Amino acid sequence: MSRHEDASGGDAGADEEFVDRSLSDENTEPAPAGGEGKASQAEKPAPQAIPKRAPKDIAKDEAKPSDEGTEVPAGGPADQASPERQQQAHAKERAARPAKAPRQPRPAVPHTRTEPQAPAAPAAAPVPAKPAGPRDPGGYPEFHAPTRARRDGKPAQTIVFLHGGNVANWTWDPQVRAFGDYEVLTPHLPGFGARSQEDWAGLDSAADDVAAVIADEVSNGGAHLVGLSLGGVVALRVLARHPELVDSLLISGVPAAGVSASMRTMSRMQLRLFGSEWYWRFQAGAYGMVADEKELFTEHGTALRADNMRAIMDEVDPGGVPARLGDYKGPVLVIAGGKEPKLVAKSFPALARALPQARFRTAAGMHHQWNIEDPILFNATVRAWIEKGTAHPRLQEPGQ
Repeated sequence: MSRHEDASGGDAGADEEFVDRSLSDENTEPAPAGGEGKASQAEKPAPQAIPKRAPKDIAKDEAKPSDEGTEVPAGGPADQASPERQQQAHAKERAARPAKAPRQPRPAVPHTRTEPQAPAAPAAAPVPAKPAGPRDPGGYPEFHAPTRARRDGKPAQTIVFLHGGNVANWTWDPQVRAFGDYEVLTPHLPGFGARSQEDWAGLDSAADDVAAVIADEVSNGGAHLVGLSLGGVVALRVLARHPELVDSLLISGVPAAGVSASMRTMSRMQLRLFGSEWYWRFQAGAYGMVADEKELFTEHGTALRADNMRAIMDEVDPGGVPARLGDYKGPVLVIAGGKEPKLVAKSFPALARALPQARFRTAAGMHHQWNIEDPILFNATVRAWIEKGTAHPRLQEPGQ
């Protein structure tokens, strides 16, 4: 049983169980300069053209819902739905979506999504429902409608969570369940999750793909972007190429300083082990995952395409920051886990030069995949940042 479920079958994603009581108004620091930490419309550069997102085939029938990961359709290719059934499922799903505010016409982009749910009765404690459908590495939805109203009565804002490179979007389940007062997007990055058979086309292409999702789905302002590991690297590219779409950024586990030659050699040797279950079970233990996450992680890891992973390593390992990153003037929080490789914290100076407004913190005792390892702290960190512009008080200043 996951640590996110209680013995009575209740949803441990309810707000009260994902609130860190150490966070209070007394333990906050001033918001980033610039008024709520957001760049004014005048400051934001003209948006770049966003190429349409390539359609992806996601089997709906019989679908079930690291340091960085992919999806395996249950039973292999023979069990996937026919193209005709997939098209019918996508058409039905798009027809059921709630109406969006008018915007410039865009090509349709199919997304698996949970259906909007009626708000809980005022007298009952709101309990966000789990995303519909069984959990499997590729069946986790990308769109999660709000399940309750904001306390201030304002329209729900949007959070976009970008997963790491040895996992898929199912790793954001503890966050989806905790942020029921937000619209939450958990895109499958190219080559992962429901898009596991797609070729990796590069970081810039992945960033444009995420930007297309945001532009297509977000109707109330910009998005709060949260990226972990590879997702954090992609998030920086989104920031540089499409800053007008981002209201705030939080990234963790980003090796902007580059990877050593010895680590590069080792990581490429490990590509030979990607088909071995024992290797992924070992990695899951190193990330502090609990039982059911270990199974998902293992199933997902054994299906990763080694050629895609090699291409990603070739781009990420040299390090560096994208050009024009400084065009973004909004709030940025950069975090390193206290127990992950030191190269992450060593990336702070490079990021500080490109984003002088950024704040830097260490999550003491946390490994790379700490959104699963300690979801209560991770969720409280995200909420403190996007709602108050403050770093959670349990995070440490660099060097402490």
